Amino acid sequence: MSILTPTQLTAELEGQYYSPKMQWWCAHADLVDSDGVSWSFYFWPALGSLDEAWIATLYVGDEVVDLTSLHLPVGTLKASRDGVDVAFGDQYIRGTYPDYEIHVEGVHNGERVSLTLRMSARMPAFEALPNLRGITWHYVPQFSTTGTVTRGDRAREVTGSGYLERRRGRFWAPGVARGIWESIPAASTGGLSVPLFYKVWRDDGTVQLETLTFTVDGKDLVDFGDVEVDILETAKLPGFEDIDHPMRFRLRAEGDGGRAELEVIRSPHRLMMRDYFVDPDRDAKFTGFYGPGETRGTIEYAGEKYAVQSRSFGSALFFTRRSAS
Repeated sequence: MSILTPTQLTAELEGQYYSPKMQWWCAHADLVDSDGVSWSFYFWPALGSLDEAWIATLYVGDEVVDLTSLHLPVGTLKASRDGVDVAFGDQYIRGTYPDYEIHVEGVHNGERVSLTLRMSARMPAFEALPNLRGITWHYVPQFSTTGTVTRGDRAREVTGSGYLERRRGRFWAPGVARGIWESIPAASTGGLSVPLFYKVWRDDGTVQLETLTFTVDGKDLVDFGDVEVDILETAKLPGFEDIDHPMRFRLRAEGDGGRAELEVIRSPHRLMMRDYFVDPDRDAKFTGFYGPGETRGTIEYAGEKYAVQSRSFGSALFFTRRSAS
């Protein structure tokens, strides 16, 4: 176990790097609109060395509202070196810590859809896995969010909790087989948050990285670095029947100050993509699944036991090589 030290998000860290490495900004939010309807939002503009992507999805009920544009020519997204300022036409993410605004829009099933979301940080920023070679990764664990979602001629106010990260590095690295990630910005009605669970396995079955971070007070962020994952249920989702996607799994994490036992149940309604970036390795082949879920369980820390029962958001990633298929 370790206690992570807050870091200062400078304009240089938040802005565009001039580097051949892939770089991206990523946000998600669990929202409720003025009618009491739950929405999830996932947002991921990415600058690659060979192409760019504007990934944006809204999830409501069993519907995935996909506003994504992939394989854009390099230079399509306009990004600043000074703070967060990334634009794709009239869509954007902009701001500097602690306040950001995101706007996405598009057409889904013939209907105009848009979301404008304002995010205000509730916590300091941190550097995730600072000793991981080849990746620079900063994130803010929890935001309060407000905004407006519009479908057709109807606009509704939304509120909720969110997460934001800034990363630079390779999306896929040779030797990596699969990864699984889940984030719970508001793990209870109190101050508990589990912003980041992430585990990645190599081709030989060994672990490349594992982490589960949480806060009980919105100030200190604890990292349990020993995380076990038990896959309890999988599904072959439509169009992706070649992959067993984890639909229910259990996390067990430990540290000197306590332990966590969490169970994640995922919605089958997910954004599913193959080879959504052009990798410098021509043989790279990868598939990603992104969507909401529910997480329940407990975290024991410093002699106290905390209940987790909340919406969450996560992904599952699978990597192979074309020459091996």
